Amino acid sequence: MVSPRSRRSVQESNLMPSRNWLWLAVVLCGCRGEAPLPDLFPPSVAGVWHRTALASPPLSSAPDPVPRTAVNRLQTATYEGPGKLEARAYELDSPAVALDLAQRWRPSADTVFFYRDRFFVVVKWDQAERKSLEAFVRELEARLGKPKGETT
Repeated sequence: MVSPRSRRSVQESNLMPSRNWLWLAVVLCGCRGEAPLPDLFPPSVAGVWHRTALASPPLSSAPDPVPRTAVNRLQTATYEGPGKLEARAYELDSPAVALDLAQRWRPSADTVFFYRDRFFVVVKWDQAERKSLEAFVRELEARLGKPKGETT
């Protein structure tokens, strides 16, 4: 007959490996770094736009009315081609924040915006050719992937 004390020791020793795995999982999740932003602003876009600058400025210098507490990262790029343009991509806390921004955004001259998942993108141009600008925006949208739920 096995004593209750030895039975408990066997149960505790069986649980020990799962506790170790749990702690290992917690430690590994805590060490995870930030996921990289998608390569949204390549050196050349749509064959005619060439990047002249790329930056990750502090959120405090963002010119757009975006809630700073909801922004994880901001990346900006300027391009030259058939005109000049500046693009800003905000990585937000959630897709809901991006949707809210898109619904409340006030249109302004020579500016277009769109959102995809957790990203909100603003493109402002100066004397750009319309077809080239449309191709630029289409390529940026494609780089962020298809909207969730779209099957084509």
